[in-house]
Amino acid sequence: MRILFLFFILLSGHTHSQNFFRENYDRYFPNNKHLQIERLKAEKDSLIKLNDSLSESLDNAAEKINYLKKEVLTLKTDLFNEQNKLKNANGSLEKELSSLRDSMKMVRFPIVTCTEQTVTKKGKTDPLIINTCSWRMYQIVETGTPDYKGRYTWTTELFRKKGDSLTRITNADIFKADKIVELEKLINTRLEEDFQSLKTTDPDCFNRRKNYPTFKLKEMRLAFNENSEITFEITYGLNDACFAVNTASTGFKISEIKSFLVE
Repeated sequence: MRILFLFFILLSGHTHSQNFFRENYDRYFPNNKHLQIERLKAEKDSLIKLNDSLSESLDNAAEKINYLKKEVLTLKTDLFNEQNKLKNANGSLEKELSSLRDSMKMVRFPIVTCTEQTVTKKGKTDPLIINTCSWRMYQIVETGTPDYKGRYTWTTELFRKKGDSLTRITNADIFKADKIVELEKLINTRLEEDFQSLKTTDPDCFNRRKNYPTFKLKEMRLAFNENSEITFEITYGLNDACFAVNTASTGFKISEIKSFLVE
């Protein structure tokens, strides 16, 4: 071993010999300081390259993340704008639908449909007449009953429809409670004009009635027809000889008295 060492020393005087020496020295002494330094340098260079690569990757990743953040922000903004547009569109559509429903409701409000039925009774010459009218959520049934002279007396029944069921109601139920007194005044004003005329044309029938007897809504008979009219009829209670003028009535277009009616 000493001889080999001396041999290396002798060769160290020349450059070529030095290189030869270094190669052989490194080969025989792989853990020498020179090789350790070289390895550390190589590792350092590798780490520097790796670090540079990681830095570049991080920069690229950061750039991509920023780009994605911008994309997400743009998408959120677009989504928000679209949601607002949809909300506004829904609001506008709802307003239009509400307006359309109100318009349809107004159009349908005065519409009355009626059917007439005659019922012949055994032994009776004149038939019973039944008029059934539908108006909004109401059903109005008018029944005309003839007497022995063929003169008809009419009665009316009012019903509120709910599904397939009918509930009996009074005249007051189709009018606003706080408007009934005003409505009665309006009706009686018209009927009083007719009363004054009858006193002139039929004085014998009205000689005992100097003044018009004011009537309440509950004392009136209501009738409906397909001309979208409501008729208010009253009876004076005259004797049989005055049958023709015993009743009086006045009619209104439903649209005229809409403010008095329950919506």
